[in-house]
Amino acid sequence: MANIYYLIWTDAIISFKKYNPKRKDWKFTLWFFISWMNALNFWIVLIWLKYFKMYVIPIINIDIFPGTLLNDFCSFSIEFAFPFGIVNYFLIFHKNRYEKIIIRHRNDRIRYAPIYTFVMAILAFASFIIYLILN
Repeated sequence: MANIYYLIWTDAIISFKKYNPKRKDWKFTLWFFISWMNALNFWIVLIWLKYFKMYVIPIINIDIFPGTLLNDFCSFSIEFAFPFGIVNYFLIFHKNRYEKIIIRHRNDRIRYAPIYTFVMAILAFASFIIYLILN
């Protein structure tokens, strides 16, 4: 049985290289995008755990910038996106591991990356709206 994490990465890498063959920044672009999608996924899980009072993670509070928008963005980036960025780098790009992963997990029948992206975006939006309504 294939690991869904690697299937998403394989599909994203193959699709990106297929539709953008001249782009040289594909590693950074995919790393950045999928790390943010993983962060959104983790945020969805934690917001529902918080709502049902099963687990509440203390949020890092940063107060560097005037206003709250940039401070909240920095807090979210450090708490959710930064750990996934490190994990994704070492599991996919360190020492070009993606080459072995593409060979091992190639699947042309199902497009995992767009499915994951759309589902996470819709779930994040719906979770945000529902959480605002319920609180």
